[in-house]
Amino acid sequence: MERIIYADYLRVIGILCVIGIHLSLSYVSFYPAFTNMWFQGVLSSSITRAGVLLFIMVSGLLLLDREEPLSKVPQRLKRVLVPFYFWLFYYFMKDVLVDHSLLNVNSINTFFIELLNVIVDPTKISIEFWYIYMIVAFYLMLPLLYQMIKHVSEKEIEYFLVIWFVVLLLNFFKYKLYIFNYMNLFVGPLGYFILGYYLNKKDSKYTNSTKFGLLLFIVGIIILILSFYIPAFLAGHTDTSYILVGNLEPGSCIKMAGLFIILKNINFKTVFGKYSEKLNSIVLKIAGYTYGIYLIVNIPLDLIKDYGYFNLEISPFINIPIIITVSIIVSIIMLWILNKIPILNKFTGMKN
Repeated sequence: MERIIYADYLRVIGILCVIGIHLSLSYVSFYPAFTNMWFQGVLSSSITRAGVLLFIMVSGLLLLDREEPLSKVPQRLKRVLVPFYFWLFYYFMKDVLVDHSLLNVNSINTFFIELLNVIVDPTKISIEFWYIYMIVAFYLMLPLLYQMIKHVSEKEIEYFLVIWFVVLLLNFFKYKLYIFNYMNLFVGPLGYFILGYYLNKKDSKYTNSTKFGLLLFIVGIIILILSFYIPAFLAGHTDTSYILVGNLEPGSCIKMAGLFIILKNINFKTVFGKYSEKLNSIVLKIAGYTYGIYLIVNIPLDLIKDYGYFNLEISPFINIPIIITVSIIVSIIMLWILNKIPILNKFTGMKN
């Protein structure tokens, strides 16, 4: 399969956003609503929100376009779960021996009970680990999903996506209908998986327009800003109940669909000129590290926070890019070193 350059850019942007959103939300929760730094945190959060959606959409783009036999499922699961469980155990032991902040371990019995609880629900260790079991579920369903996509028309895919978005929209506004209890398929991340495939394949004046993509991106950011502002205005204090809904809300969906369309249609040689090949090469290398970075980036981030280098008195538009850059460089160095060690290279999340 020919390499899709913009998919690498989407993955890199995705990991930048994953790190950025957690740092940005610190400003939103730390400062009183409607102060200058709170507004900066809201804007920063709205720009960086939902980076994981890009991973899901890129996975749909790449995986639903090629045959996926059942025999490949164990290989995919191994590549995801082996490094994940290694680092999950690392974070577990760090909390047990050093931090003592999340887990209640005071005996051998509670050690194994908490370890089992963490394996069952890894978000006890780190909230962003919800993505791992979600992508595992997609891998388990992939042979069936491929056959479904292969035998449906473009109109039928659009029919699914319209229903999915309508249900997503109504759920966001907490408009509950009893029928929703039986439409869980339509309200989950599966829609993003199929949306990535659809946007890559669709040939129309909208999906081929960077201007339309930019419009969606801006509209999505505005919706996200309002999702912070309006509940805070009504409550008189910060209320994130319309934001922290697992990315299943219209702002994130519209924004990331727009960004997807923008990257799909960019002519990198025109935009970056003589530097395009070099930049593409750098992005390709970083893209190969994204899963590993996702797993270990909390290590440099925790050190940065523990030593007081994450200063909330500095504007997020200065502070966060610096911290993201440092944490990614440190993560890549760590992964590069581990990848050179035969015993440990299987835990980097990189293809060897």
